[in-house]
Amino acid sequence: MLKLSEMAMAGRKVRQDDWDELGKPTQGAITEAIDEGRAEDAKALSNYTIPESKALHDTFCDWLWDLFTQIAERHGEEEMHQMLRLTQGGWMMKRSWLGFLKMRVEDRVYLTAEMMRAHHCGPDQDGTLDIADEGDHYAIRMDPCGSGGRMRRGDPVDGTPSRQGSPYNFGATKEARVWSWGQAGVPYYCVHCVMNEVLPMEWGEHPLWVTDYEADPQKPCTWKFYKRAEDIPTEYYTRVGRTKPAPGEGKY
Repeated sequence: MLKLSEMAMAGRKVRQDDWDELGKPTQGAITEAIDEGRAEDAKALSNYTIPESKALHDTFCDWLWDLFTQIAERHGEEEMHQMLRLTQGGWMMKRSWLGFLKMRVEDRVYLTAEMMRAHHCGPDQDGTLDIADEGDHYAIRMDPCGSGGRMRRGDPVDGTPSRQGSPYNFGATKEARVWSWGQAGVPYYCVHCVMNEVLPMEWGEHPLWVTDYEADPQKPCTWKFYKRAEDIPTEYYTRVGRTKPAPGEGKY
């Protein structure tokens, strides 16, 4: 039987079912509640899937930014950049790049929207996105992004402050670099989004999407998926120290 009860340490309702039910996946419990006609239980469990997954998601994002900060402070910012380049340039981004090359741009947007909904974007961290056709590109706006944006702003859902202040004190680039969009003050965590652009440029001449990074954390972050590579503005290449290829060059 469903038992969603307040737990002081978690600061929210948590499943406290009987032991023989506690290991059942919440999705399965939702299906069971629907089949048994328990609509209110199904709604409660559906809403619960958001905080249930958010806790672990947020801990790993915070941990990553802390790890990047420790690397930069102990070994230098360039070493932190190389660490991101090596890890993202191996199985992770290479897999995404090869898969995305085979897709229509619309399918890239569908798949990315799924990923970013799971990334707990939006003010309530429930996966809310603003997606629009802007003519030459599709835009996915996150207000905020569920990782970098949430950590930079602070977390109103959990009542915790910006990770750039106490007690976290996570770091940002101390000078403008080509791997930080030519800006100082870019959080080390957000540098991985630069690699999302640069690595595909190195492999196929063009980025598969670009990020409109905002220095003001209160502003939304936007990912842009251009319908034609030749329509990607030159500034997205020059800000990372590259030259835009001539029309017709590149993998797509």
